[in-house]
Amino acid sequence: MNRKIRHICLFLFALWAPALFAQNVSIQLQDAGISQYQSIFVSDFDFLQVGAVEELFTMTVTKSVQGVINDAVLKLQLQEQDGPILANITTEMFSLPSDLGQWTVSNQQLANESFKFEPAGQPIRIADSGIDDNADKLRDEIIASNQIPAGVYTLKADLSYTNPETQQQETATGLNVLDIIISNPTMINLVVPGVLLNSGFAYEIFTQQPVFQYNGNSGDYQVVVFKKRDEFSSVDDILNSVPVWESPRIAELFVQYPDGGAVPLEFGSTYVWMVRSFIRTSSGENYINSELWEFTVVDPSQSNITQESMAKQEIEILLRQLLGD
Repeated sequence: MNRKIRHICLFLFALWAPALFAQNVSIQLQDAGISQYQSIFVSDFDFLQVGAVEELFTMTVTKSVQGVINDAVLKLQLQEQDGPILANITTEMFSLPSDLGQWTVSNQQLANESFKFEPAGQPIRIADSGIDDNADKLRDEIIASNQIPAGVYTLKADLSYTNPETQQQETATGLNVLDIIISNPTMINLVVPGVLLNSGFAYEIFTQQPVFQYNGNSGDYQVVVFKKRDEFSSVDDILNSVPVWESPRIAELFVQYPDGGAVPLEFGSTYVWMVRSFIRTSSGENYINSELWEFTVVDPSQSNITQESMAKQEIEILLRQLLGD
């Protein structure tokens, strides 16, 4: 008999437990594009600024209790992992309608104050937004580039509200944390061929189809080759001239000058090359240029170089490609 009673109690508890422990409100953060960007601008987390904002994330709120929920406040917090809080965003108080079951709002809608629960309703407005006062150690980096410094960050969303049954202040729970990795690629180093432009040193190659090798951390590159002329040999002169070849955008860290579809490199001429590194940012695509290196193309049949030294140079280039500097 006792066993039957226990089974009945367990059965009833299984039926009632979801209702007893159901959350009135839950919140979930979702990636809506933030992970595709290598650099993110600080202005994307200052919702009081006027301007276009890319859609980076969304928040889905589920309401499982009947009746209007009043005094709701949404707070977003961007924090460096094991570091200070970088940005805070807080809304004004708003109410969740009685018949509301689930709604999703994006950072873009919050920043533009364009989200409404119903066409005639009031939008959710921002009360406070900006860089946190405790982010002093990051402030210099932020001022220099207007970008969030490289690192791993956590975005957290909290929705506090007044429980309509108990009239007590509660906070929504759920999947309210989103990890964000910001790399801010800046490294791009040339390897071969050549030396720094106007360094006073000469670098000779003995092929019209050299392999250009470089290192970087952006993931998307383009090699640009110019012809150096005595009367136009400064950095600005060369950058303002028309290149003899631009490679397609590639992910590899090397590319060979083509034997067709490009202006052939001439024996006896000096050429300058650089790499353009493309970066995906929350304010559009950006790029950085490497240093400018120069090399001279020499006809091996007209030079004093031996087959042995040519082979040695080719081996050196190969080893650089495999092992680096």
